[in-house]
Amino acid sequence: LYLYKGMKLWRTFGVATGQSSYPTPVGHFYIEVKWENPWWYPPDSPWAVGAKPVPPGPGNPLGTRWMGLNADGIGIHGTPDDASIGYSASHGCIRMHIPDAEWLFAHVDVGTQVFIVSA
Repeated sequence: LYLYKGMKLWRTFGVATGQSSYPTPVGHFYIEVKWENPWWYPPDSPWAVGAKPVPPGPGNPLGTRWMGLNADGIGIHGTPDDASIGYSASHGCIRMHIPDAEWLFAHVDVGTQVFIVSA
């Protein structure tokens, strides 16, 4: 993930993106909501059948921060699965190390533009 301040590259972060069967959408989006210590709710998707909501805390698949995009069910968030960073491992979201997601959360606002491009 590349974070720009104006036209200047400010920081870069390692991320995990969507698996081939659940790709991260490509396009121009924006951060629609920001939640600290979010709940995870199972999506209406075959991979989540039978899954139960997960409250904030250790093991929450969203980590401690959620930056939801204006793309259905897609966001930038932390993950307790550090080993997934650098791989296509998510169900469409952009996963980050929890400390990186916390830093990013503190430095972006609702309305921040997000451009997702193919690698």
